[in-house]
Amino acid sequence: MRIIPSGLALLIFTAVAAPAIAATTADDAAKLQKSLQVYLGSAANAVKITPEGDGFKAVLDFASLVPKDNKAAAALTLTPFDFNLTPEGNGKWKVTRQGPFKLASKIEGQLELTEAVESYVIDGEFDEALGALSSFNIEAKNLTFNEVATDPKGTNIKADGKFDLIGVKGTAVANPSGGIDIKFSEPVGPATLNENISSNGEPPLALQFKVANGNFDGVMTGVKSLAILDLMKFFVAHQDQAAMAKDQKGFKSALTNILPIFANSNGQGSLNKLEVQTPMGPAGVDKLNFGLDLNGVVKDGKFSESFGVEGLTLPPGLTPPWALALVPKNSSFGFTVSGYDADAPAMADIMALDLSKTPPLPKDQEAQMLQLLLPKGTADVTISKTSVSNDTYTITADASMVVGPAAKPTGKALITAKGLDEIMKIMQASPPEAGLQSGVATLIVAKGMGKAGADGSMAWDIQATPDGKIMVNGVDASQLAK
Repeated sequence: MRIIPSGLALLIFTAVAAPAIAATTADDAAKLQKSLQVYLGSAANAVKITPEGDGFKAVLDFASLVPKDNKAAAALTLTPFDFNLTPEGNGKWKVTRQGPFKLASKIEGQLELTEAVESYVIDGEFDEALGALSSFNIEAKNLTFNEVATDPKGTNIKADGKFDLIGVKGTAVANPSGGIDIKFSEPVGPATLNENISSNGEPPLALQFKVANGNFDGVMTGVKSLAILDLMKFFVAHQDQAAMAKDQKGFKSALTNILPIFANSNGQGSLNKLEVQTPMGPAGVDKLNFGLDLNGVVKDGKFSESFGVEGLTLPPGLTPPWALALVPKNSSFGFTVSGYDADAPAMADIMALDLSKTPPLPKDQEAQMLQLLLPKGTADVTISKTSVSNDTYTITADASMVVGPAAKPTGKALITAKGLDEIMKIMQASPPEAGLQSGVATLIVAKGMGKAGADGSMAWDIQATPDGKIMVNGVDASQLAK
């Protein structure tokens, strides 16, 4: 759903990109219609703009964009998507839409798909100076779908589901350093998904997923919205590689202007009360957490991801009773990669690009990219927010390391464990066929190298040194193996 504001903003911007108008006549509508050609080319024919009340009505006929010789075209039906534009002055427009939306498609022997939204509501304000919706609230209520897919090997997948609510709301403002900053929130209401998979006469696998609700909150800074539209305009004006080759200066300028595309994008989200019905019985998670933090095409490159599970339950009987205390109930994992330069290789490719040649980039260009991407010859990798736990134990880990072709991997890690004795007791009592008893000796050695805490936990401070040693709490672990 997060692509809806940007995609809708793109369409609306192209619709109002003509000189400012005061009236809402048929002539004004024709001017707006013509302005679409600059940004959308022949695809602009899918949009019709007519005067309505104090503003305009725009209708998108997606079906007209599908080639008539496409197998899906003959069996594709969908509701034309309409919205109203009302000028408010100073380059700002009120954007509204309310109504149902339906889609149906069929490719004989391959896919049948139907989708319906009972109420698709848009309420926002578009700002020409930003090239974006300065405020937006978009909701799809009671979205239902039904899909049947078959592949040539005979696998058949039937799926249907319902979302009570999927939406996105937020704001956009000018960034003092250029571009725009977008702040948004994406709520998800109760949802259900049913899936039935069968193959070559085998018993079908039936699954059902339910989620109570969820949300994702995010921020994008420095989004080059106007520059991206200018690049679209260039592509429409230069329909093939030969045309672009004649204006390489303009092409390179347009590509350079969109960088860094955005400065940073980050967000955190969760899904609550996820239930899964499987042939083995019910499973579930109280909460799924996820996060992302990504820099754009900038010199200080950074990429982070995190994922967490709270309150995991497995189908009854899947885990033998003696092993239940080993199954994690909560877990989390996070990592960050930084210290790389995304801007330099992108700029180098743009400068080296020659569309009059085949290939358009020199053969030795790829070899230079690694050096530009890693100017120090290394990148920094950090592992954080990483843990597994249940009522028996808690294990946590944090680590940082330097990796790359210019140096041997070095780094440090801190691992802590609480409940280690309980884990060893369970392993010792496990059946021989489980193969866990042989691992007890390893845990005994690890415990001997650990540092005891006041709360009964054990800790291991691990360091990988440039000379290849692995130090654990100050002891050279490589010497223990001799």
